Amino acid sequence: MKGAFLVNASRSGSTMMSTILRQHPDVLSLSELMATQGTRALLPGQISGQAFWRQLAKPTALMRHLANPASAPDEFLYHTVQNRRFDPFNCPPILAVTLPHLFPTPDTEFDELAHQVRRFSRQTRVDHLHAMIEFLGTKTGQSFWVERSGGTLMATSALAKAFPNAKFAVLLRDGRDVTLSMQSYKPARFVIWFWRLASRFGIDVFKPDASIGSARWIALTEQLSGQILPIERILNAKPSIQDAAACWSALTQSGIAQFSALPAHRRLVLRYESIVAAPKVELTRLSHFLELPDDKEWLEYGANVPRMVPSRYKALPVQEQRKLETLTAAARAVSDQLA
Repeated sequence: MKGAFLVNASRSGSTMMSTILRQHPDVLSLSELMATQGTRALLPGQISGQAFWRQLAKPTALMRHLANPASAPDEFLYHTVQNRRFDPFNCPPILAVTLPHLFPTPDTEFDELAHQVRRFSRQTRVDHLHAMIEFLGTKTGQSFWVERSGGTLMATSALAKAFPNAKFAVLLRDGRDVTLSMQSYKPARFVIWFWRLASRFGIDVFKPDASIGSARWIALTEQLSGQILPIERILNAKPSIQDAAACWSALTQSGIAQFSALPAHRRLVLRYESIVAAPKVELTRLSHFLELPDDKEWLEYGANVPRMVPSRYKALPVQEQRKLETLTAAARAVSDQLA
């Protein structure tokens, strides 16, 4: 199967794009597959199919706090499933978003996937992911996959290496609005907290060689932090505007540098504001980039999904607007130059 990643810095409209892409008859829309695998997604080394399934089926202590209907109500889907088998606050990572996004009976598909994945031979996590995606594509009859997780811009280099034939569309949004949204979104609050803590020790967790999802030390830190840190207190504490803006800026600048290093034929730039203003034009650009068959019904559906949302940034007092403009200026300039 051919495929692509829709990478973003979080809070940029990517959930909306998953909703749209899911309706294309040829697209296997993999929503939050990488995010719910967290720090274990692309770890090096070989593991058995049984071990890989445990990664898909057993949430870490930290993920139980981040992937649930209280922390991420719009993104988390399993709690909307009728007659569900698992507790939404302790459900398998693959059931949090990915399978409910694809199937009306995700618990049934979970059992079938378990039977298949456990039989996989010992191989790398990347090979396991390839095999699982192929299985899901065969099951749904779709020929092209698109993975979309919040915040994956930081891991562009690692993803490009793991999936050398995949294309990458980056979704950008005004950093002033994204910063304010990250302040209120609990999973983003934890990323801000972790980034700030690591920065105090001179560690840049957004560097390609220290990427969240492919660095063993970060995975080990997650295991320990989920057991000893006051996670709920961290998630309930609103970060300062300075920390939120600095985190978004660092993530964006590192991610755009990684994205820009890809060959031109593998990358496409999308802006949330442009999609909202002219959805048919932008969705046509995206479908042509992905080499998807034209589908008028899908285009009509997609054109009716985006909605103009009032800017949080513009609702601030003038003095606060100027402060936020200054804090995000450098990264916004890089983003604007790319677009």
